[in-house]
Formats: sequence, C-alpha cells, structure tokens
Amino acid sequence: MIQECCLPSPPDDHGLIFMLTTLNGTIIFCRLDCKSKRLKWMEISYAEQLESITGCDRLLCSLTCCNGKVYAFSIGARENFIIHIDIVVKGAEIVISLLPYLTAPTSYMYGCSTSIPFLHGCCNELFFVKLCLGAVDHVAKETVGGVCVWKLEMTNLRWDETKDLQDAAFFLDLAHGYSVFYSPAIASGLGGYVHFLDRSGKMIHSYDFKNKTIALSSMPTSHASLSDHRLQGDCEEIKSQQEEHKEYEVVVRDDEVGGSSTSIEENMESRLLNIPFDVLKTIMEFCVGVKYLNFRATCKQCHLAAPMIRWSKGGRLQNYSLASPWLMMLDKDRGVISFTDPKFGDKYFIKTPQEFIGNVEIHCSMYGWLLIRKQDEPLMFFNPFTRDMRELPLVPYLDSFCFSAPPTSPDCMVVGFTTRLERHVYIHFVAQEPSWRRFSLNFYDDASHWFHFATHYDRNLYALYYNGGVGFIDTENRDYTWQEGPISSCRSTKQNFLMRCDQRLLLVVASEFGESVEVFKLNDSKEWEKIESLGRHAIYICGKACLCVKAKTPEMANKIYFPRLHSENRKIVFYSLETRRYHTSNVEESFGDFMGTKHHLDPHVWIEPSWS
Repeated sequence: MIQECCLPSPPDDHGLIFMLTTLNGTIIFCRLDCKSKRLKWMEISYAEQLESITGCDRLLCSLTCCNGKVYAFSIGARENFIIHIDIVVKGAEIVISLLPYLTAPTSYMYGCSTSIPFLHGCCNELFFVKLCLGAVDHVAKETVGGVCVWKLEMTNLRWDETKDLQDAAFFLDLAHGYSVFYSPAIASGLGGYVHFLDRSGKMIHSYDFKNKTIALSSMPTSHASLSDHRLQGDCEEIKSQQEEHKEYEVVVRDDEVGGSSTSIEENMESRLLNIPFDVLKTIMEFCVGVKYLNFRATCKQCHLAAPMIRWSKGGRLQNYSLASPWLMMLDKDRGVISFTDPKFGDKYFIKTPQEFIGNVEIHCSMYGWLLIRKQDEPLMFFNPFTRDMRELPLVPYLDSFCFSAPPTSPDCMVVGFTTRLERHVYIHFVAQEPSWRRFSLNFYDDASHWFHFATHYDRNLYALYYNGGVGFIDTENRDYTWQEGPISSCRSTKQNFLMRCDQRLLLVVASEFGESVEVFKLNDSKEWEKIESLGRHAIYICGKACLCVKAKTPEMANKIYFPRLHSENRKIVFYSLETRRYHTSNVEESFGDFMGTKHHLDPHVWIEPSWS
C-alpha cells in the first residue's frame, strides 16, 4: 500500500526521480526520463538501513524535499531522527541510501500524551511541526493540546523553535495521509495560523500561533482543498486602552474602546464641563474597571477627575458587586493572567507569579481559590486576587480534585481520586493534619475506572465516571456505589460535566461541536431526570471545574456559559435554555453550534473573584 510520494526537483529536470514509500517498508521509484517511452518502476527495502540508524523496526514518514534533497522522519528507540534519503544517479543505475541527518527536536507539553509529527521542506527551508494531543477525561476522544513549530538553521544544523509565524501559515491534513502544505506569505489577516483538517475530514481547526487559541469551522461541501478554504481568523485590529504597573497590579483593558472623532470629543467635553468638578469626582468614585477607563478617556475634565488607580491596592474591585464568575486564562509564556467578565466583556490582567510560569495544570476552582500544580512540584492553593499561596503535602498524581471550603477555613478538606494505576481516594484536612489519608476503592469488576469533576456534598463524595455515570463515596462508611449515566439524545462524541447546584447534582451533556446540549438532575430516587430550565441559576462550564451559581441579574439566568469566544466579536459564548441557541452578550445574532468560535489552549478556568 502506497504511503507517501515525493518529487525532489521540477518535472523538466533531466534524471528526475519520482519516489513513493509503502507501508511494507519499501521505496518504489522510477526515473522520469523524457527520452524513455516507458517508465521502469523499481522497489527496494530500507528496513535494515533504517534499523541500523534508529535502533528499532519503524517506517519512514513525512517524506519531503529541501534544496533538491529528500528527507524523512522516523521514530527511534531512544530519540527520533531526520533521515537524509541520498539518491545517486550513475548513468542508468540509481543508488538510494539512508543516512542519519540529525535528531528531531523535542519538547514537553503538559497534559499531552501523544503527538503527530510533520516534516516539511519549502525551497531552502526545513520545518518540523508537532501536533500535540492529550486525553481529556470529559471528552471521549483525544483533543488538541498545542502545536509546536521548529525551523532548521541550515548553517549550524540547529533547530530553532518558532515563536511567531507572522504572515506564514501551515495546513495539515489528518484525513488524507497526514499531508502538509506551507505558505510563507498568505492574505492579510490569515497569516500566523496552523490550520488542520481533522480525521473525519469535516472540521477545520485553526490554531492561532501567537494567542494560542483554536477556532472551529466546517469543511466546505465542494471539492475545494484545505488551503483554498477561507478559514476562521482574527482579521481586525484590536484598539485598546491599558493601565499597566510594574509590580503585581491589576491591569484593565477594554477591547471595544476606540478613538473618536474630534467633533464628537469636543461636543462631549462641552457637555461635561457643565458638571461641577466636585460632582464629577464623586461620579468617578462609583466607576470600576473598564467603566473607569472609558470615563477617564472621554475628555480632559474627566481625565483630571479620574486619576490613575492601582486597582489591587485601592479597594475598588474588592467592594465591587460582581455579576458573575470570570473566565481566567493563564498565559504560560507571557507571564500574564487574564480575567474576562462574561457579561460586559471587560478584561483584567495581573502578572503571573514566578512560581507558576512554565508547565502548570489547574485542577480545581472554588471559592475564589485555585488548586494548581507546576510540573514535578507539590500542589498549591492560589488566590490570584490576593496572591496568597499555600503549599500542600506531597501526594501522588491524582485524576480529579475538589475541596469543601476555602483553605483559610478550619473546615477545608481536599479530596483527590486516582484510578489509573491504583484505586484510591486521598483526603487531606488542611488545618488539622500534616499529611494525606488514603482509602482504597473496591470495584466489583476489573475494568478501568476514570473519574473527573470530583464534587463534595454533605457527607458524600461524587465523581463523574468516564462513561457519564456517577460514583458515590460515603466518607464515613467508605462505601462506594455507582449510578449509570442518563440516556442522552446526543449521537455524536459527548462531553459530560458534573456540578453541584444548591441541593442537587446536575449533569450537562454536550456534543463535541455543541450542536446538542442537555441538562439532567439527580432526583431523590437517585435517578437522572432531564430538566428544561435552570430557573434563576447559571452554569459555567470548563474542563477541570464547573460552577453553578444563582444569577445576580435576570439576563444571566437560565444560561450555560462555555469557555469559548466568538471569533469575530470576541465575546464569551453562552447557551440559552430558553432559545436553545448560542449567543454572545449585547448581540442579537444566534448560532446553533461551536462553528465560528474559538477556545484557549493555555490553562483556563472559571473563578469567582474573592479578596478574602
């Protein structure tokens, strides 16, 4: 079976070799000699040559050309290799040899268990692209965890990791033989992306290389190629106003604030000048965050009445009545933590503490605190608003966590499940004990049990089973029971989210691309019951922790907020149980799935702001 093909030089080149690789570990080739009327195909085995280089029995893949030479990628016993396929033409004889060229670049991306390599040459440039995949517990398939791109510096044969693609773009095809296309310069606004067609051949994922977001779009029904399809991208320039401080201060930005015309500014200023200055200062004392910035930028009079404020010191945000939880995103590379208000779209920024720069994973978010772990380091409680950090005793890697109260409370109990290598529940009473307690879970079968969305309620622990069922653990009697998941109408890949809502457990079942959303509650008979309304509550969905809170404003009730942004207006996306459609704030337009939306790949979670 043919695997890949390669044309090392232009078709008019005398002595051109057309080469194919097969899944049987052979190279099939022929010489495209214009003088010959018939093509003569030849086949050679490269298995022994490749094994002598890599130390294991593998195949060549990602066949590509660069500077008239042919290269391929191969997995080795200890490291991966870039192989030079040397072609020598001696009259009518053709000799093909495999030579070690250099090792492939490596990088570790937290949470990614596998990767798909792509080697691609363009003129005199050689690129190595790695699509990183990770298993997400609440999704029944691997999801994209990141994309890495390296460019070979030809003089010193050194791989340099690319930080910004600028106007270039890559197109990866997972549906048709893992092919790759590279464009060094593409239309304005579409550069800086790695686009890839998924294995189904129906969905295009567009990875914004600079901002680390992935946008979804559907493959057109025509026979247009991936590179011809106009892809989702952020084509508009963001105009912003920022207040920045050198230390760990809150920064505020409004993506909608733009420059106004001189006539409008003068007209606005003339009206505001009629307000006494003392009254204007009093008005400004009631403004917070982006509203404060907007008012301050209106005219010179407002600028004088609204001095620069260090938000984390002044108490304004602490006393501000927040309408909802915020979407927090931890930028691992830039050292910035951002918060987005889902109702108004306001954005707040703080600098990331040095302890959390690098590969980190957020395990849980409750009461305004995060349970977070940096690679190979202990678990820590972290309040990003007060910058309070509290280290926990060492514990093995656990699948899912929850805690019963803020770590400042004497009743704080942290619970973690592990079922991958051992079947245990770990419990730590933060203010009472110096170590973790361990309890064994006794299952009645030998199947693998993966838990996520651990939830503590009353005296029981609850965790979502990998197939949508729920496990119950009585912490006093250490009894374990299991309840099957509800019957859902969703027929595609499902995502399951478990949360506590007042005196009930709720389960949200959503299809992978959002075309179906259902909500179930566990009733007194321990049976799942589908509900059509959340009443005055709102749900905030995320991959590690979900929140269900009573909405403070009517317009936010009966909605499910997802950690997704609309690709055009950059507003947070929510699902209305009333309209059965997706919306964004202040926009009447609705849509039926996640097409045209994007999500962050950096660690993110919903958090309820707390300064205590």
